[in-house]
Amino acid sequence: MKKNLFVFVLAAVMVLSLAGAAAAADKVTVTWWHTFTEGQKDTLESIIAEFNAAHEDIEVVAESQPLDGFEAKVYEAVSNGTGPDIIFNYASLMPEYVDNGLAPDMNKYLTTDYKGRVPAGVYEEDTAFSDNGLHAMAVQTTGPIFFYNKSIFDELGLECPKTWDDVTEASKKIYEAKGIPGFAFDSLTDGFQTLLMQSGGEYVDLENKKVLFNTPEFEAIVQWFADGVQAGYFGLAPTTGNYFSNDMGAKALASYVGSSAGLPYLDLGDDELAAAPMPKTVDGVDWVPGWNRSALVFASNEAQEKAAVEFVEFFTNAENAARWAISLVAFTPYRDAAETPEFQEFVSNNIALAALREQLDYAYVLPAFTGANTVRNEIKFLVQRAASGQMSAAEAIAEAVANCEEAMND
Repeated sequence: MKKNLFVFVLAAVMVLSLAGAAAAADKVTVTWWHTFTEGQKDTLESIIAEFNAAHEDIEVVAESQPLDGFEAKVYEAVSNGTGPDIIFNYASLMPEYVDNGLAPDMNKYLTTDYKGRVPAGVYEEDTAFSDNGLHAMAVQTTGPIFFYNKSIFDELGLECPKTWDDVTEASKKIYEAKGIPGFAFDSLTDGFQTLLMQSGGEYVDLENKKVLFNTPEFEAIVQWFADGVQAGYFGLAPTTGNYFSNDMGAKALASYVGSSAGLPYLDLGDDELAAAPMPKTVDGVDWVPGWNRSALVFASNEAQEKAAVEFVEFFTNAENAARWAISLVAFTPYRDAAETPEFQEFVSNNIALAALREQLDYAYVLPAFTGANTVRNEIKFLVQRAASGQMSAAEAIAEAVANCEEAMND
């Protein structure tokens, strides 16, 4: 009798072990590469833990990656079949993945009405690909705004700049009085795309695969900034840390254009921080960039892709989308998330989002296309070359145009 009981128990244990092994074998692991730190990292890990606890068949694993060279590393790894399932980035990153069969159409796996929850412009950006598929799902909306040390401006009797001419004049006076740059662009790419579009210029000709900023007008804009850098009243690169927020905190810079999401990193001590909409070109076009960062899913197999999209849907439900936007100091693209009491209260007390809200009516997105990232980088490089005196503005633009058009025609 005892022997029979032992055999029965042993058999039961084996059955349970085999069942457990089968369940483990059936579990899909979704890998998410990211570059977030501090509060954002805590928020995403909290959302992942909640998802994993509610899904026995899926495990999401977040892997932190260095920011430097991140996009190139992702493309190489995805191309080799060793990359992540998900990253958060801009939809403009995806055309090359789509054209090379490395990105699934997420519409295939969606169980919720993504199109109905976001503005038409956001959905258009997330489907503006060669196959018209959904290859991005927005997670946050930010944009560049004007941060400034109000105490310095008040001390020198300066008003908050509304135009780029105002920025120039204020920066000269600040440099003369304080010996520090009065202004800098946190992102040269986005700053000069803005200046190009505000001045009535054109960006790209996708039909003929050419860039359109090789003009005397854009050359004059680049030279304007280069002159300011070389005279000392504009800043080209941070001097006290990795970001211009460090320079602001060290009183080594009086103002800069940067993401609204940078607010938590700005500490001016006893000085007063203020924020305003991005300056405009006199008699120009009302235009600023709108930054819709999105969840991007890469091709693998059906089970893997489905699990990745399921996690993205969980991450972007009303509650989680609001939590994420709050942690980023961003607007949420989801109407239901924007209506939550927590998000409404957060926006009402935030100077960065108040400034961003004022320019949302004329915030636009430039097209996504093969070579778009090269174009973005080349704009940054050409400004750096001209401002540092390595090349004239005309020479820097000509070199950038050649590199851009080569990438667009690959």
